[in-house]
Amino acid sequence: MDEVRAKLERATGCKIQYGGYPCNTCFHALDIEGLREDIHEYWLAVLAHRGDYPELPRRDDLVRELSEKLE
Repeated sequence: MDEVRAKLERATGCKIQYGGYPCNTCFHALDIEGLREDIHEYWLAVLAHRGDYPELPRRDDLVRELSEKLE
């Protein structure tokens, strides 16, 4: 997950949240072509992966896709 965090920091320029992740606003401002889902679904996937909200379903597929698109 550190790799995804680092890619998000490079893409957004923001690392204000716990662990160095971008804030909601900066994350949602990302314009990534070819994503299968709305950007908000990727935000929820990152939050679930970080463990912020245990009630959110894990979407490791979306985290992987996001990481690949941020190459």
